[in-house]
Amino acid sequence: MPKWSIKKWLSLPGETRPLILCEYAHAMGNSLGGFAKYWQAFRQYPRLQGGFVWDWVDQSLIKYDENGNPWSAYGGDFGDTPNDRQFCMNGLVFADRTPHPALTEAKHQQQFFQFRLSGQTIEVTSEYLFRHSDNELLHWMVALDGKPLASGEVPLDVAPQGKQLIELPELPQPESAGQLWLTVRVVQPNATAWSEAGHISAWQQWRLAANLSVTLPSAPHAIPQLTTSETDFCIELDNKRWQFNRQSGFLSQMWIGDEKQLLTPLRDQFIRAPLDNDIGVSEATRIDPNAWVERWKAAGHYQAEAALLQCTADTLADAVLITTSTRGSIRGKPYLSAGKPTGLMVVVKWRLPLMLK
Repeated sequence: MPKWSIKKWLSLPGETRPLILCEYAHAMGNSLGGFAKYWQAFRQYPRLQGGFVWDWVDQSLIKYDENGNPWSAYGGDFGDTPNDRQFCMNGLVFADRTPHPALTEAKHQQQFFQFRLSGQTIEVTSEYLFRHSDNELLHWMVALDGKPLASGEVPLDVAPQGKQLIELPELPQPESAGQLWLTVRVVQPNATAWSEAGHISAWQQWRLAANLSVTLPSAPHAIPQLTTSETDFCIELDNKRWQFNRQSGFLSQMWIGDEKQLLTPLRDQFIRAPLDNDIGVSEATRIDPNAWVERWKAAGHYQAEAALLQCTADTLADAVLITTSTRGSIRGKPYLSAGKPTGLMVVVKWRLPLMLK
């Protein structure tokens, strides 16, 4: 059942049955990007009772190259034809049981403690049905751009399905600009039958409002130099140089000293590389038109083009600002919505501050 219809199905008149999803998440490759939306629905609708992730472990076999280095082999690596390629590589962990990145997301969404921040108060909710917390400490930390400013810990005393309110002390206001974050972690101080001492069983993070009156660092003495020609904008700062093409709006080249840094111009790219789940069972010699990547191609997504409307350069007090405006089209036609041109325009701003030296 598509996830867009789950809420509608549960809300049908007279419908009271529980709903268990079968294979609702496929952990193949770089996946589980929409996992959080399912768990939001599971918690919002008690009759939506969860489902199953396919599957736990990659079912590959270890082979060794000519230098004795191990690698994971799958369909086709044994001379077998026909084969299903990497369709046995669907796990939350690799074949040697080391975690995929998706396992961290699955753990976070399925954690038994949930958090809500209101002012200086953290509300901790337990989703355990029978267990009272007895081996959990809540660690909190405020950090500015990753550097700790304040921290503390509070023992958790939460009944099954219960809540605990934790009042934080007055949080520090940083004296410099940056991103201010509050992070909480539930830590088990003692080892259990399934975890080591210090195991983190749940966590959450919020970005805090930073002080708007902080003093910004003064600009260095170096000033970028802007040179304009009929074809390019060129910016120089110390031993660095940037060249923007005025006909395309692209950063066409960057130099450090006399050494070029770019093989090709930097340009906007709105096509995401397809994941295994996007490709599905489609193959180069046997295309599946229902695969998501094939649907994107059929819709013209891979033929998207951009026409430059404007490219300008402005010298500011501490930077040079390059602004480009482009209008998108597919196969020469404007982007459409309900059969009408959207007038979609992309504005890109390149800011080269003085600290780039």
